[in-house]
Amino acid sequence: MKIKLGRRTLMVGTVTTLVIAGIALAVLGAAGIVAWEYTNSNAFCTNSCHQVHPEEPRAHAVSAHARVNCVECHMGRLPTLQLMVAKVGHWREPWAMLTGYERPLHASTMRPARDSCENCHWPTVKHDDKVRTKVHYEADAKNTEVRTKLVVHTGGGEAREGATRGIHWHVDQNVEFVTVDEQKRMIPWVRITDKDGKATTYVDASSKVGRAELDQMAKRRMDCSDCHNSAGHPFTNPADRVDEAIQEGRIDQGIPSIKARSNAIIEKASALHGPIQDQIPVFKQIIADAAPKGTLTPAQQKAEAQFAQTMLEILQLTEFETKDVTWKSFPNHVGHKDFPGCFRCHDGKHFNEKGEAIRLQCTLCHDVPQVTVDGTLKTVASTKMPGLTPPEGHGAPNWMHDHRSKIDDSCAMCHGPIKWGTDGGNFCANPACHGRKWPELSLDAKKS
Repeated sequence: MKIKLGRRTLMVGTVTTLVIAGIALAVLGAAGIVAWEYTNSNAFCTNSCHQVHPEEPRAHAVSAHARVNCVECHMGRLPTLQLMVAKVGHWREPWAMLTGYERPLHASTMRPARDSCENCHWPTVKHDDKVRTKVHYEADAKNTEVRTKLVVHTGGGEAREGATRGIHWHVDQNVEFVTVDEQKRMIPWVRITDKDGKATTYVDASSKVGRAELDQMAKRRMDCSDCHNSAGHPFTNPADRVDEAIQEGRIDQGIPSIKARSNAIIEKASALHGPIQDQIPVFKQIIADAAPKGTLTPAQQKAEAQFAQTMLEILQLTEFETKDVTWKSFPNHVGHKDFPGCFRCHDGKHFNEKGEAIRLQCTLCHDVPQVTVDGTLKTVASTKMPGLTPPEGHGAPNWMHDHRSKIDDSCAMCHGPIKWGTDGGNFCANPACHGRKWPELSLDAKKS
């Protein structure tokens, strides 16, 4: 009996142990899954793991990639075991949280686009041309609307008519480059390797970095994020956000000089810094101080209240807590409006050994812009005669910059009367191109 009881006791103990162990493993497994999911969350990345700019989560929440988590770009969409290994490599962030560090202006942990972007976006897929309309409002009494229509050649690696190629040609080819700064604002060296293995190297003639030093520097193969670097949490020019708000009706265009008033509010608020909860009351006061004095109709009061709320939202998205950091501290390399972007390479100053430059040719990426000001067309399309072949010079790498000095009477055959200007009315006075200073480049229409 004792033996049987002993065996029975032993059996009961073993079963109990196994049951308890099973429960413990299940609890630990569940806890591990919860912990793993939490460490992949945006809340953990932006608060627990390391403190990035507090503006970044706010910008991400209203971006086109608001439903894409931080880890999907910064660590990539990789298998779980690979992600675990990759996460160990991020030990510097929590260590910096403990020891203190200066908030970065760039991401040093971004995965190559093939491990993140290209899981959703296939770079070589064929894209049709896209029509984009940029809407801007002038800082005058009428808040005059200016619409710029662009036909954008997105492309997908295929050759285009006239020996041009779509924008996505850059990621379908083997294009390598060297950058001398962490944010890739300056690119003094570019190498293109053709499908047959032939390599062509271009060097910025104005760069202060020597050729020998450039040859020793790390080469990076161009991918999506070298242009679309602000896709995750873009810090947009606040004036552009105002334009967007007017276009969408969140700010009433009928309020006299409302664009000028918003510009003044933005300029005054840009001097502030500190925790956002401390800035909000000051934002409200700046907006209130700029409001019109006197009696307003109920409709005007409603429009002013909506303007105040919209401007408060814009300031919260574009003002920074850290001193000396603004939206300008984070370049957006798409296009070339506020930052050099395309002009980092397509500036006509990057030459190969034959003296040929990377083309400064606007129409590589888009057609000649069409501008409408207050409903009136301010651009005139080329009146190219049927069967007429454009001169050879139009394909020159620096044609867009040098055409002003190579004008002759034959130009009028296609473009009509040659009259310099910036207000439209003829082909050579396109306000989308002239009368403004592009970053790192000037296309002012005046003869040299």
